Amino acid sequence: MKRFYIFKDGVQQGSAATRERAIDLIRAYQKHETHPILRANFSLIEGEEEFIPYPSEQKRHRTDRGIER
Repeated sequence: MKRFYIFKDGVQQGSAATRERAIDLIRAYQKHETHPILRANFSLIEGEEEFIPYPSEQKRHRTDRGIER
């Protein structure tokens, strides 16, 4: 799944499914900036989100038993 990640001064602030939503989120953050000299730098990175599941408990127990021998 493609995602757009929003960074504020190098720290991830959130992500969005579309570029337009990500820009809207950046504009919302910019609206809260108070002092013109202390404005943060925002960046947007497009990336692929991938979920990595934990290994199943049964497989892990089998390998643990093999190591103990």
